[in-house]
Amino acid sequence: MRSQFMPAGGKVDGLKTTEKSPRGLAVVRCGENTLHRTWVSGRRNFDVGISYYGSNSTLEFPEADYVHHCKGGKWDGLFSFFKKFPGVLDRYDYFWLPDDDIVAVAADIDSLFALGIENEYHVYQPSLDEHSYYSHVITLQHPSFEVRYTNFVEVMVPFISREVLIRSLPFIEKTASGFGLDFLWPQMVREIKGDAYCGVAVVDTITVRHTRPVGGNLHQFMRDTQRHSARDEMGVTMEWVNDARGARINGVSVPRIRILSGTLRGGLQLKGLRLARQVWFDLLYRFTNKSQPVKWFAASKHAVKAGFLSQNVILPVAGILQSFTHI
Repeated sequence: MRSQFMPAGGKVDGLKTTEKSPRGLAVVRCGENTLHRTWVSGRRNFDVGISYYGSNSTLEFPEADYVHHCKGGKWDGLFSFFKKFPGVLDRYDYFWLPDDDIVAVAADIDSLFALGIENEYHVYQPSLDEHSYYSHVITLQHPSFEVRYTNFVEVMVPFISREVLIRSLPFIEKTASGFGLDFLWPQMVREIKGDAYCGVAVVDTITVRHTRPVGGNLHQFMRDTQRHSARDEMGVTMEWVNDARGARINGVSVPRIRILSGTLRGGLQLKGLRLARQVWFDLLYRFTNKSQPVKWFAASKHAVKAGFLSQNVILPVAGILQSFTHI
């Protein structure tokens, strides 16, 4: 896959491949109602790519270093972007691929790129603030923590390394929704590092805001274009995931989404029951989501999964919880 996208001769669009400053590129698939200008304004050290799927032929993007026009979904559109601009795969070390309904600050995005480079993260994301709509509790800010190491980073606002992006391209080409990539990425990190621990993370010291209810526009797009459903796309991608399954999303069997460990803001690292207790306390007493409140049971289930390091323990405990409600 690398040879399909990499230019020959050791140069990229006139630059030597060793000239990698800035090292981060944010690429957003966007329409007319995009909010990306909230995080491109002001001073920034990262470059910006715009992949526009809308219909306004007069719309311009003077803030962008790369502009791409392509109908379709988010992820197959991103594949088309990287095919049009193959040189970016060598020019940049890290890529941010957010949805277009994200409110953020340029300085925070700079900091997130720097965190990835300094800590050698491969797949990571900012946490979501108290006004955000969300699909997974794990993505919400946990105020006591600096960073949490996880087995999941959502397709909504991921930062990924060049190595992970290149490995992802064959899968990205075939999906509009990106569903299932969240579970495939940690597996790729294990292949790169030998262990996913500390390579997959949610950063709690930096938040962004997801402004729209989850899933509506995506599922409407899939219906309008008569594509495979997002559920079907997820099922196809999950065929490549080898991790043990213990949960279901939209009827598709998936690994349980969980925190593996966390670093508190004072530097203390937590695992096991101490981790579970802090996670539970954060979500019920320190964090209040104003757009989509976290329910007591969801917070408790999330904490239980963080507290046990073995699937052999998680599965029976989750089974008990499931007797009270669906997981």
